[in-house]
Amino acid sequence: MGRKRIILVCFMAVVMLVGMIACSNTKNSENKAGNPAASPATDNSSANNNAATDAGNEKSTRLYEHMAGSSEIPVKAERVVTDWYYGQLVALGIKPIGTDDYVLNNHPFIEKEGTESIGQSLEKIIELQPDLIISWGATKYDEFSKIAPTVPLELSGGPKESVRIFGEILGREAEAEQWITQFDNKVQAAREKVSHTIKEDETFTIFNIWKNKLRVYGFVNMGGYALYEGLQVTPAPKVDEVFRNSEEWYREISYEVISEFAGDHIILTTYDPEGTSTVLKDLEASAIWNNLDAVKNGRVHTIDYNSLYNDDPIAIENQVELLAEAILAGR
Repeated sequence: MGRKRIILVCFMAVVMLVGMIACSNTKNSENKAGNPAASPATDNSSANNNAATDAGNEKSTRLYEHMAGSSEIPVKAERVVTDWYYGQLVALGIKPIGTDDYVLNNHPFIEKEGTESIGQSLEKIIELQPDLIISWGATKYDEFSKIAPTVPLELSGGPKESVRIFGEILGREAEAEQWITQFDNKVQAAREKVSHTIKEDETFTIFNIWKNKLRVYGFVNMGGYALYEGLQVTPAPKVDEVFRNSEEWYREISYEVISEFAGDHIILTTYDPEGTSTVLKDLEASAIWNNLDAVKNGRVHTIDYNSLYNDDPIAIENQVELLAEAILAGR
């Protein structure tokens, strides 16, 4: 009996030992599988830190698709060169560091100081060290894009559309909306002044003597947007017929048909840099011209060519007020 008892005690001790070992292994397995303290915390923490770092470091460039392909451009460009789109940049509070000679010397509504002429010199653009170039069309895209990221554009819409496009390119969407709001307010004020002065059925026409040609303009440039879209005056019936659903910006006409296009008011401008054209003198001396109602009633409003030529947002903003003042002064 004593021997059997000893064997039984030993057997029970072995069973208890095996049970303790199994229990210990089970707990360890549970810790490895589900206890955060035993999980690979170091790896997860590192991943979270990396994600936070990526979120905190904003990208300085982004891909922008355009008419010539795509370019990696600054998220918010600061040093911009443009060969044409001066007014769009100024509307967003950006002073171009360089622009074309013609724009710099013939745009009447800009401040030249702080902007250098790039002429036709790539070396000058390199010297200016732009972080972005915005060009009219893609003709020089290959050359420009070797100097800095380049976005070629051919804009023909109104000022608000072009400001929004530039706001998106330059990372200044909020500034674009602010400019549009103040533009709308200015236009509304000028429109009310004019509407209180002229009759609803009074009509308007834009004529331009371009060297030795007589041109009539539609709704896009040479004051067309400012006059018809901004001030919302009524175009002469023939102007509306020709340009309303047309891609034409202007049409050259002869003296013989000028009465067909002439409205109750005429906006007249002349481009004669050499001073050699006789068209204006001949026109003003003709019976056709002097028999027009606008001429007989003193409603020919002569405006400087450069003041109407540009169709950027800053130019149009000023043209609205300029045309309103001219119409009011001619009453």
